[in-house]
Amino acid sequence: MNEKIIKNIVKRSLLYKSYFEWNILKQQRLSMYSEAQKRFLEEKPSHGSLEDYKSALYKHRVSYDEYMHRYDFWRLNESERNEFIAHETMEMLYRQMVKPEVRQMFCDKVQFLQVYKNYIHRKWLYVKDSSFEDFSRMLQRYDCIAKPLNKNSGEGIFKINRNDIHDINSLFLQLKQDSYLVEECIYACDEIAAFHPQSLNTIRVVTMSNNGQVRFIGAILRMGAHGSCVDNTHAGGIFASIDIETGVIESDGVDTDGNRYEVHPDSKKQIKGFVIPKWEEIKSLCVEATTVFPNIYFAGWDLCVTKDGHVEIIEGNYAPHFDGGMQVPMKRGAKRKVSDALVELFHKKPLL
Repeated sequence: MNEKIIKNIVKRSLLYKSYFEWNILKQQRLSMYSEAQKRFLEEKPSHGSLEDYKSALYKHRVSYDEYMHRYDFWRLNESERNEFIAHETMEMLYRQMVKPEVRQMFCDKVQFLQVYKNYIHRKWLYVKDSSFEDFSRMLQRYDCIAKPLNKNSGEGIFKINRNDIHDINSLFLQLKQDSYLVEECIYACDEIAAFHPQSLNTIRVVTMSNNGQVRFIGAILRMGAHGSCVDNTHAGGIFASIDIETGVIESDGVDTDGNRYEVHPDSKKQIKGFVIPKWEEIKSLCVEATTVFPNIYFAGWDLCVTKDGHVEIIEGNYAPHFDGGMQVPMKRGAKRKVSDALVELFHKKPLL
C-alpha cells in the first residue's frame, strides 16, 4: 500500500472521528436544551433566563442544574463562567484520554481489589466465586458491606450485621445471583467518624498523572447523613472541600441539592476548619497508587483513615465527577488546574 493511500485512510478516519464527536455534542445540546425548556416552564425560577441558559449551554455545555444551582451560572459573568468545567466537557475529555484497560480495571471492583491488594487490609470475597462455607465463615467473623458489581454512586450498597442474619443460606443465594462483593466493615478514626458514625466518611482525592509526574486537582471529605451507611455525594451524602496543601477543610458542607451546612446536620460537628488526619501520608499514597497500573491519567481515589491508624484505599474511579465535589463546595472552577496539568503532563492544548 503506497503512502498516498495510507494518508487518505488516516484523513478519512480522523474526519469520521470528528464528525462522530460533533454529532454526539449536537445531540447532547439538543437534549439538554429540551430539558431546560421543560424545567423553566415547570419551576418558573425568579432568576436566570432560557435565552441566557442557551448561550451558556453552547459556550460551556452546562446542564440546567449547573446553570441554576451547582455553579450559579445565572449570576456569573463570562470570565467567571470560563473557570468552570461542565460535566459534559469532562466526560468528553475522559472519552478521549482514558484507555479501555484502565476503565476496565477501575470498573471491575474485583480486579481493582486484586491490583491494589498491597494497599487494602480488609477481608473481602466475591460471592459468585465463593463457596457457602467461605461466605458463612466470613459473616460469622465480621460485619460486612455488600456492594453490587454492576452499580455505582452507592446504589445497592447495604450493611450486613452478623448478629442480625436470620437466613444466611437465602442471603448467600441472593448475593451470588446478583453478583455482589462482600467486604469486611472497617471504621474511620474517631475524629472523622464523629461526623457521622454510621458511615465510613471517605476522603476523595483527584489526581492527574503521566510518566511518574502527579498533579493534585482537588480533594473532598465525604460524610454520610441521616443514618445511611454510604457517604457517596450522589446518594445523599454531604461533602466539603479540602485544601490540598494543608489538609484543612476550607468550605462548609454541601449536598447535591445545594443545601449548605456549617455543622453536620446529625452530629452538629463543625465542618469548616477540621484538619484531616495523616494528610501527607494520604497524598503520598495517592502518588504511589498512580504508578501501580500503567497509564492512569485521571483518577479519583477514595481513602479512609481507619480506627487503627492505617490509610486504606477503598475504591478508585477513572472519571471522577467535578460537579459533585471539586467545584461545588467553594463555587470555584477547576478548569485552570486541569488545563495547566494537560499542558504540563501531556503537552496538550489547554481547556481554557
